[in-house]
Amino acid sequence: MDALASEPTYVDHLAAVFNALPPEVRGKFLTSDERTTNRAKVLGYETARPNGGREPVLVASYGDLGRARGMGRRKIAIMEHGAGQSYGGRPSSARHGSYAGGQGRGAASLFLHPGEHPAARDKAAYPKARVEVVGAPFLDNLPAKEGKPGRVVAFSFHFNAPIAPEARTAYPWIFPAIAALRGKYKLLGHAHPRMWDAAKPRYEKLGIEPVRDFMDVCRRADLYICDNSSTLFAFAATGRPVVVVNPPWYDRRVDHGLRFWEASEVGVNCNDPAELARCIRTALADAPEQQAKREAALDLVYAFRSGAGARAAAALLDWA
Repeated sequence: MDALASEPTYVDHLAAVFNALPPEVRGKFLTSDERTTNRAKVLGYETARPNGGREPVLVASYGDLGRARGMGRRKIAIMEHGAGQSYGGRPSSARHGSYAGGQGRGAASLFLHPGEHPAARDKAAYPKARVEVVGAPFLDNLPAKEGKPGRVVAFSFHFNAPIAPEARTAYPWIFPAIAALRGKYKLLGHAHPRMWDAAKPRYEKLGIEPVRDFMDVCRRADLYICDNSSTLFAFAATGRPVVVVNPPWYDRRVDHGLRFWEASEVGVNCNDPAELARCIRTALADAPEQQAKREAALDLVYAFRSGAGARAAAALLDWA
């Protein structure tokens, strides 16, 4: 069985499943991207250029689903590479193929999901396909905090996705308030891969340490601040607090599910940049009631929080 990945972040998600497959079943990571190739090799996997072989192939994105289909692969599985967020609260955004339940995903005959929300959307849209709820294999590999608890605050931003207002970045709204915290906390600046090249020089200009790899964020940070990303839930799943920022263009009247809005209390919600410092103090205190809210939100997102790699591998073997 091969895996197809066009970006390094997809390798990290797919590798958690490949690690659980029997060695004799593992194929190669197919990619034509240099950084993705290097990431796969660092993790110990053979790589090859995308090709039209007959082996089953696993992908972790809508774009790679299309690439696998274009290569002539007949047996394709797609694994959700995030928390399963979709934008079904509006008819226009509900149809986008990048998200569960969207159009153009019919080339996949197996869908692997972290929880019931995205699984239900793909089941409804593709009733002939096999849909399995396995948890998020990525969680199996997330590192714990290294060193003693401290005052290391990481933050991240989504990119400006045109699909919905809730997918737009909160950067211009909240970043000045974050930058004002320099000297009070050790700040680590992260960003969605599609936002990174724009964000990194801005962080450096202000003396904020840029950290590209989310694994490094998990190793170092005591708290994570973010607008809209599966990393909010992934970081919270390590048992540490998060701050959820809500710029005014996030519409409280729309119900997309998960981040918008049933699982939004995974962390302390910040609805005003002037309140950010207070939200950080509250989050770092991590009172029992906030821990309970975090756990309830995570239960909505992840059906399982461990063993997902093995569960996904078992489903793949049976399907293949």
